Amino acid sequence: MKKLLLFLALFTMVACGYDKEHSNKMLPWHVSSNPDGTTHVLGVDIGNISFKDLMFKLQLLAEPALFESKEGDLSLEAYFGKKKFGILEARLVAEMDADQALLEKMLKEQAGRDSTPSNHWKYKLNIKNTRLANDLRVWRLIYLPVADYDLKQMKFFGEPEEKIKITDTAEYWLYPSRGMALLYDTAGKEIFYYVAKKDFKRLKESLPTKPQILAE
Repeated sequence: MKKLLLFLALFTMVACGYDKEHSNKMLPWHVSSNPDGTTHVLGVDIGNISFKDLMFKLQLLAEPALFESKEGDLSLEAYFGKKKFGILEARLVAEMDADQALLEKMLKEQAGRDSTPSNHWKYKLNIKNTRLANDLRVWRLIYLPVADYDLKQMKFFGEPEEKIKITDTAEYWLYPSRGMALLYDTAGKEIFYYVAKKDFKRLKESLPTKPQILAE
């Protein structure tokens, strides 16, 4: 009986240690590059993963939709609701890699639209295009923390390789060698972007020049 109790105690200690280690690896500043150039974060590899495989890995469901900006730019995205990553809560946005011809085709075949808080149009995809979107590569993953970050917390990400100031209170911190960019805004919400290293130039060129509302 004593041996059994000792075994259970040791097992509990090991399990607790594993849970803590796993939880720490799910924090947004735990980012690493794989040999193939993809970026490992939140338990997934960004760069080659399809949208349906991303949902499977995260154990979350989201509906892909087509978004049109005020300037007429199109993107194919999916918004995930609140989820706990380690000890932190966040929402995620996945953007699929679709060329302009495909985006315009989806726009013609859209199944209804709504406006968003950021004054974009959100178009519902038909069944065929939803299935197509599920198989597309996720080229960018956006992490939207529920809580505001202060400078002390932002330092967990390490010193950026480049900073770009966009307003009096907001600037981008760029980490091209890690496939990551952060928006740090002392007067608003932080936004974290993750891509494969090969997509970093594309990410940098796509970053908004002013803070935006990212919500359905």
